[in-house]
Amino acid sequence: MRVVFSRDINSIETSQGIGIALGNFDGLHLGHMELVNRTMRICKDRNLRSMVYTFNDHPENIIAGKVVTPLITSNEMKADILRHYDLDYLYFEEFNEFFMKMDPEAFVKKILVEKFNVKAVIVGFDYRFGHKGAGDIQLLTIMAQEYGFYLDIVQPVKLGDVIVSSSIIRKLIREGDVEQASKFMNRLYTISGKVVRGKKLGNTIGFPTINLIPDDNLVLPSKGVYITNAVIDNHIFYSVTNVGENPTFQEKGIKIETYILNFEGNLYGSNVSIRFIKKIRDEKKFNSISELTNQIARDVEYANKYFSSKGIYNKINMC
Repeated sequence: MRVVFSRDINSIETSQGIGIALGNFDGLHLGHMELVNRTMRICKDRNLRSMVYTFNDHPENIIAGKVVTPLITSNEMKADILRHYDLDYLYFEEFNEFFMKMDPEAFVKKILVEKFNVKAVIVGFDYRFGHKGAGDIQLLTIMAQEYGFYLDIVQPVKLGDVIVSSSIIRKLIREGDVEQASKFMNRLYTISGKVVRGKKLGNTIGFPTINLIPDDNLVLPSKGVYITNAVIDNHIFYSVTNVGENPTFQEKGIKIETYILNFEGNLYGSNVSIRFIKKIRDEKKFNSISELTNQIARDVEYANKYFSSKGIYNKINMC
């Protein structure tokens, strides 16, 4: 799979015709993956190249000029996940003023038909496009007939009685229910980044941590302590992660601090992915350092028991 940004659009081979899945694909949840799998099947049957078409930032954030819809998955993570699938292209469009003002008919004609030679379009049941979301499934159906491309509309994917959606997943993550969020995504909710130098407060109490500074545009779990996996150079380590401001030490600003069980080594500057499994407790300000240390020891003991009983869980859904 090739990852292509709009500036390199001419590098895409279109003569064979392309089948395109359209959407934001934030979280790449069960519903999104139904679109992806459907796209691959349709393109194989019709001898087309396959593409996931999305934007390099959430359109709502560009329109508002600030982060109003925090992302579940970064662009890099989307690419890492989709590389495990038999797609030809992952295309990131720049959502700018030009796109904001483009009417839906122009989007289909100028972008899908003329730029990509589209022969199949795969969308979710609630897909909207064009200026102010004026385009809908009904219009897309009419334009598919006009331009002669195949249109496949994917019906909602449900988990129990709940329709799987990015907005539901964001809500679950914000509430700290990373277990349920991961079920909607069929993978552990993950935050990745480089390890930065902290104040080494963990070293002073016997629980050295690695520190990640999350991107401002990512949705974060509620403050508290979580059972996690730390993935380093494709190796999985059991870990415990605190998300919060470390109120016992009167620090400010959200940080992600992870204690890796049975690990020794210097990871400064390394790329690490923290995969969230289960919330243990909310963040708390302790009255003393010894009280904090005792609680961390209990958290680690809880995590060790969890991993002993469910260790196989941490080996699945590694894409």
